[in-house]
Amino acid sequence: MTGWHLRQWRRRMFWSRDRAAAELGVSLRTYKSYENAEEIKRAVALATVTLSLTGMMPALRSQQLSAERLLQLLGEMTESVSAEV
Repeated sequence: MTGWHLRQWRRRMFWSRDRAAAELGVSLRTYKSYENAEEIKRAVALATVTLSLTGMMPALRSQQLSAERLLQLLGEMTESVSAEV
């Protein structure tokens, strides 16, 4: 995952940089360096997958998102992270 991909992820989550830094447990300065990096750490990429899934859980519980679609999204997210290793 590149810094550009991280920025796109944050925007899709409708988060500010402050919120993304807080959710990832890093300082704003560190988060900004991630967004400017050519490649980010795998742990950060995996954390984005986890945060994305956490955000999808209410939709799954209310049946706005099917379990099959959730599994498909999970596969796509983890595939993109493991492809970069």
